[in-house]
Formats: sequence, C-alpha cells, structure tokens
Amino acid sequence: MNLTNIQNQFNDHAEKYVRSPFFSTGESLDKMIELLQKPKINRALDVATGAGHTAMRLCSISDYVVAGDVTVPMLKAARELMVENKANNVSCCQHDAHMLPFPKQTFDLVTCRIAPHHFTDVLGFLEEVVRVSRPGASVGIIDSCTPAQPSAARYINAFERLRDTSHNHSYTGSDWKSFFYEVGLEIEYLEHYKKTLSFRAYCDRKSISSQRRTQLEVMLFQAPEAALKYLNPRNINGELVFDLQEVCVVGRFVV
Repeated sequence: MNLTNIQNQFNDHAEKYVRSPFFSTGESLDKMIELLQKPKINRALDVATGAGHTAMRLCSISDYVVAGDVTVPMLKAARELMVENKANNVSCCQHDAHMLPFPKQTFDLVTCRIAPHHFTDVLGFLEEVVRVSRPGASVGIIDSCTPAQPSAARYINAFERLRDTSHNHSYTGSDWKSFFYEVGLEIEYLEHYKKTLSFRAYCDRKSISSQRRTQLEVMLFQAPEAALKYLNPRNINGELVFDLQEVCVVGRFVV
C-alpha cells in the first residue's frame, strides 16, 4: 500500500468525508449491518474506518469496537463523530490494513467499507482479516466495483484514478467471490448496489482543480459504450450526476 500517497490524499479532506452522504448513509451499509447482527458480538473491528460511519453503526451491535485507519486526521474525525453521537464503546487505532496490529482470533466481527480499492494487496488484507477473526466470526466488505467487461473496468478505474491517485483498483463481484473463497471465508451474501453521485460533490471532496474537473467530465461523456452505460452521466435539474456501483459481501470464517 502506498501509505504516503493515501495519507496525502485524505489528510486535508477528513471533514468532507464526515459530512458526505455517500459515506454516512447507504442501502448497502444498512443491509450489511442487518446481516451482521447476531446475539453476542464481544469485539468488532472496522478496518480503514475513514470518518467512522461504519464503526459507529457497529457500536449498536457489538460490546466493543476498534476503528482503525492509516490516516491520523481521519481517525480524529472519526473520534469526533463518536463523541458527537455518544458512542462510548469504541477506540481508534492507527494501522495499515495489510498488517493488522492484533493477536490471532481477537474479533467476532470485521468490516471494511469503501476502502479496499486503495489496497495494493487485497488478498493479503483478507488473510490478515482471517488471522484476527475468531472461528465463526462474520466479515462484511463493501467497496466500489466494476463491470465484468475488462475494457470497461480498466476505463472506470482510470477515471477514478484521475480524480484520486491513491485509488488502486476496484474489482468485480466475481473477483470478490474468488477472494473470499481463497482465504477460507464462506460467502453468505453478495449483492451489487447502484449509487448516483453529484459530479460537483465527487470533485469537491478532493478539491479537484478546474482543469482536472474538465478532464473527468470529458471522460464521463466520451466513455466507450460499456463504460458509458455503467457510468450513465446525465443532467438532473441542471446538475451533472453519474452512477457508480458497490458490491456488498458478507461471509463467515469457518475453520
């Protein structure tokens, strides 16, 4: 993982992620939390917590939550969100998602939302998740995903990378299915969700220059057919919007 690049991309924009409805809410987040609930969860871990929205939701279903992230300003923003919402059963920890600083079999539940596309080794990350999970632990992942057609996937990843140089790769739902099986996670749920984004907000979140915004807009409207169908750029009430998709995968660590 290019830690310096990721930290540089997020250090100055933490507050924007706290306020962003793209991160604070979502049908996929609601569904993941619903699926992860079980009678007794002692310890939960949210990897790459960002502004802490997922970790805060875990506080209602777990006795204790660790919210981890590689970027200190994001952890500070997450802590402020927890204090604001009176979530007192959570602690924050700075760590690399590829090297979780916890002993084996620590957690009953591990989540990671809208972050793995930054990781350089998703399998290595999942192997770490399995290592720190107790037998029978639940694992929930939500991340941006691409269509199955390779050329469309390449184009969409290039579009995302033009906006955010810390973007590494968004995978397909089939890729995630393979990742889970490879590390020994039994899939219980896998579904795709479409999100419609404001182009302006998408750029504002990263303080994108006007020149780069123009390049991104050109990429939206001049995308090849399969990518254009996926991105679906359009004007609604005078505002440019487009679509991205997420995949939600919930599995269980079965020894």
